[in-house]
Amino acid sequence: MRRLRVINTETGEDLSHDYTLRHRSQDAAFRQQQKKTVDRRDFSNANMSNIHEVYDALTTAQCGYLMLLQCYVDYSGVLVKSGRDKTPMTTADMLNVLQLAKKRMTFYDFLSACIDNDIIHEEGGVYSVNERYHFKGNFGSQYVVKLYSAKIKRVYSEVKATDIGLIYRMLPFIHFETNALCENPFEKSAKQIRWFNKKELAAAIGVTSDTLGRRIKQMKFDGEYVVARIKVGSEPERYTFNPNVFYRQSKEPDKTLIAMFNVKKV
Repeated sequence: MRRLRVINTETGEDLSHDYTLRHRSQDAAFRQQQKKTVDRRDFSNANMSNIHEVYDALTTAQCGYLMLLQCYVDYSGVLVKSGRDKTPMTTADMLNVLQLAKKRMTFYDFLSACIDNDIIHEEGGVYSVNERYHFKGNFGSQYVVKLYSAKIKRVYSEVKATDIGLIYRMLPFIHFETNALCENPFEKSAKQIRWFNKKELAAAIGVTSDTLGRRIKQMKFDGEYVVARIKVGSEPERYTFNPNVFYRQSKEPDKTLIAMFNVKKV
């Protein structure tokens, strides 16, 4: 193919060593590829570095309530009725969303714990989630897990709050590229990932191995398993999160992960 030079028309300087020319059709192809790879599902974010402060302060079930509520944050952190209705949530709205209308004391215990521990703020009757833990919008940090709002909202009535709370406690341990649950989720070398076995994962999230083993087998979101159990030879089981529920990258999930869970595109 003929090589084209880049010339400064004012000075005559040859800039070919610093710049290259690209046909407009290549730009169009690049933009088209970007459209295919960017993940456009609605999501909110969990800050991996800080959410241990949340589950140290809340019960497992309360972590489940918070995971659902944070799906309703807007870009300013305020809890609103829906993506289209930006009216701030009242306590009555939260009671309804959490399906705790008949367990009002349970709800107010949860809300008080969140406010007392600076997880949720209240000002003039408007409630917002502390962005130290959860926020909505694009991010530039790798220390973030995306939580797919539609999926969590859809399954809340089918999944126990304690199970969602257990999942919440796993969020700080999701590996960036593989979705593996591991001791070193920021490790760049795949060969150096230190996968959790059942005993290690149970200890990390504060439950017994028996409880973890029993609950993982039953954790399904919208018919899909949330956690895959991987067995390699005689090695202990390893665990990987379903990228259709939680994922850390801005692009679409890796094809291997999609195949592993038979993930259906949303």
